Amino acid sequence: MTVDDAKALSPEDTLTLFKTHINPNLGKLMDMLGFARMLPVRARGTKLYLQDGTEILDMSGHLGVMNVGHNHPRILKVRREWAEQEQLEFWKFHPSPYHAVLSHNLSQIFPDDLQVVFFCNSGAEANEGAMKMAEKYAGNGRDLIVYTDISFHGKTHATLSVSGSEKHQNKHFKQIPGCVMIPYGDSDALEKTILEHKDRMSKTKVCAFIVEAIRTEGVVIPPQGYLQEVRRICNKYDVLLILDEVYAGFGRTGKMFAFQHENITPDICSFSKAFGGGKGTFAGFITRPHIFRKAYGKINEATLHSSTYNGYGEEVISAIEAINILHDEQLVENSATLGEYFLARLKELQIKHPIITYVNGKGLLLCIRFENTAYKAAKLIPGIPEEMLAKLTTGGIITELYEKHHILIQTPPHDSNQLLISPPLTLTKDEVDSFISALDEVMKMNIVEVALKYIKRFLNQR
Repeated sequence: MTVDDAKALSPEDTLTLFKTHINPNLGKLMDMLGFARMLPVRARGTKLYLQDGTEILDMSGHLGVMNVGHNHPRILKVRREWAEQEQLEFWKFHPSPYHAVLSHNLSQIFPDDLQVVFFCNSGAEANEGAMKMAEKYAGNGRDLIVYTDISFHGKTHATLSVSGSEKHQNKHFKQIPGCVMIPYGDSDALEKTILEHKDRMSKTKVCAFIVEAIRTEGVVIPPQGYLQEVRRICNKYDVLLILDEVYAGFGRTGKMFAFQHENITPDICSFSKAFGGGKGTFAGFITRPHIFRKAYGKINEATLHSSTYNGYGEEVISAIEAINILHDEQLVENSATLGEYFLARLKELQIKHPIITYVNGKGLLLCIRFENTAYKAAKLIPGIPEEMLAKLTTGGIITELYEKHHILIQTPPHDSNQLLISPPLTLTKDEVDSFISALDEVMKMNIVEVALKYIKRFLNQR
């Protein structure tokens, strides 16, 4: 089959091939939500355009990747010119001017002396690279990494080991040694853990603490001053502070990076998702020069941590342009001001509809939880797994928003009891109002019936 064959493929045939060759159960879930029949033929800004002409408002930002919107014309332009000029993609044997400029630009938007960058392909790879750097920096058997109980840092073996909760540390995968969990938002627990793990010289074995400045799933914001106290403790015991900005970075929370809400600087910061401007699978981590020198400063260690695809040319130029777009179009500022308005509108809905049990947000990263009103009714239907019952209300609401109101929204990857709202930062006030109006209409419906319709699809998929 050719690219033209793929363009001509019907939604039904696409789903069949997906179930056969990729992931049958994921295909079923997509079909249950109504997404499997969605065949976008074009995307621009906050909108997807389907084969039949339907216009879909994207309130998901596709897992937070589309901060500058789908197919931003400036990113398309630089990529088109790059291809037309037949530029070299693979810069391995000589310094790349594009790598150099992107690294410089990152050093300008990160605070203080964060200025040495390593590029890679995913958030998990960035976090694992950050963890390796911390261990190499500490040396002398200091190899313990502290993480928090509500966290997600990736799905590689190492990053799963520092991702809290059973949903992440699946029983099928063994945790790597040297990972110690503490409660999120509890700086006293961090200091206690550092002091509890000492060697015979009474020096801590902890090399790093990895944490999200704002926990993406549930938009959990730690107590005011938490990160400042964490910074003080890490300084006191020479423990490196790794901040994961994979989802929250590049304007998502109303600051360029979420840790800037507390005016601190990490020792290492990982980033991904929106970094590639919605066109490249791109990631990286940045650190201070003295940390890099101690970890990898010897000439025979120049490639001790490396990756074949660390900075493909077209991804690099997309990232350069994406950062400039964030600045030129004041998208970080839009995230902050529109996010406040959005949160206020959601809280109005919460007062109006008691089924909404929780609302929170920072910038254009927002979350809604619902009472699972369909649970008892669906429990009477035989053959529905317990884990499926917990998702009924939210799944039904997502389906209703999509099919009746042409709005695409998501649950977080690992918590299906909530809606995670992370639209492109190009979102407008009118689009916020459209979403609020649509959600209000859905909330007025019999939610049990909405969820049971979703259940019927599940039973048909078995």
